[in-house]
Amino acid sequence: MDIQYYTDLWSEGKVARASATTFWDNRADEFNKLVSPKTSDQRIGKILEFMSDHNLLAKNCSVLDIGCGPGGFAVEFAKTSRDVTGLDISSKMLDHAHRNAASANLTNISFENLNWDEVNLEEYGWEKRFDLVTAINSPGIHDQVTLEKMIAASKGYCFLSNFISRSDSVQDVIRREILQLKDPKFYVNTVYCIFNILWLMGYYPHITYVDTDREHVRSIEEASMYYGTLFELRNDPADDQNKSIKNYLEYISSDGFVRERVQTKTAWIYWKV
Repeated sequence: MDIQYYTDLWSEGKVARASATTFWDNRADEFNKLVSPKTSDQRIGKILEFMSDHNLLAKNCSVLDIGCGPGGFAVEFAKTSRDVTGLDISSKMLDHAHRNAASANLTNISFENLNWDEVNLEEYGWEKRFDLVTAINSPGIHDQVTLEKMIAASKGYCFLSNFISRSDSVQDVIRREILQLKDPKFYVNTVYCIFNILWLMGYYPHITYVDTDREHVRSIEEASMYYGTLFELRNDPADDQNKSIKNYLEYISSDGFVRERVQTKTAWIYWKV
């Protein structure tokens, strides 16, 4: 099997969105809560420890974070790195990122409102510019072209994190039983394809598997808004689908709150360019 086989396989099951920018803008507040000091996202600490143990995040290095969201990782990278650049297609994500960097009193970090698909490395002076290029659960790396561009921006290492499997106790019921949608398959073969493409390109990727089991707690109103945004439903409480979801959330709630168990298996891949 050649690279084209894995490229084609990688493209199967991808979710087409009318506007990816709007989708991520609508989820910016939710994502920012996950990286706030009050929440203390343990995933950030674990990845930072992993990078340090494997000498990926050296002191005074230059880092590019593709799909940085509200800047949870980029801000932490900047605390030890010489300079950090974060990019994202969502301006609302970047509004949070700017505020989070300012709150940490960081001046060595910048953010760009860019789509990785459209970035011209030569134009930005980013060819072999960074010691470390990361894409942590980022949809920005979604095919061979965007993967190769990630490699071309690095003069040291690349680090990529992606789901292999995920189970959401509430979300899955809403998808299958209320909205009668098929389970997403866009990440089923992603890691398999990335590993094999890198191998066939002559790289030697290291891979580590990480299991997580956590709980999200939301009020009924917050949960209604969250799932409506997630499934891109009409912003209309009278809509039949929204009403069905609201009724289900009220049924499973306890003291006005909805608890969702989220179990994931994630792959961390890194390689030297």
